[in-house]
Amino acid sequence: MQAIVDDILSILEADALVEDAHVVNYDETPFGKLEAKIRCQLPKKHLLQIWIHLEPESLDYAYQLFTTVPLLRWDNAPHYGHLASAPHHFHDENGDVFDSPLTGNVKRDLKIVLSEIRKWMKAQT
Repeated sequence: MQAIVDDILSILEADALVEDAHVVNYDETPFGKLEAKIRCQLPKKHLLQIWIHLEPESLDYAYQLFTTVPLLRWDNAPHYGHLASAPHHFHDENGDVFDSPLTGNVKRDLKIVLSEIRKWMKAQT
């Protein structure tokens, strides 16, 4: 399962937005479970944290942009069943919750997250 973490690190290292990326936590069991947390330094003291919890039959994830406070977050915790994209959802900087384009495909989703962060950062200037 190290392959999924390697894929994440490869995507991050290839993206010009990411100044640094490193694994903060990695725990893999012989029973097919993996929990990993990766933290990235972005411009203007922004951080991106990626958390994945992979089991043979499921994948839980959270991508969070923050400084000293949470700014943007995408995850698939089953809290917002009324959304069309449930359990996938997005929290904006005001704490409002919306549908998310993420699907749980880590390689695809990470590229979407990085693109959305880039757009958000550009709009802040």
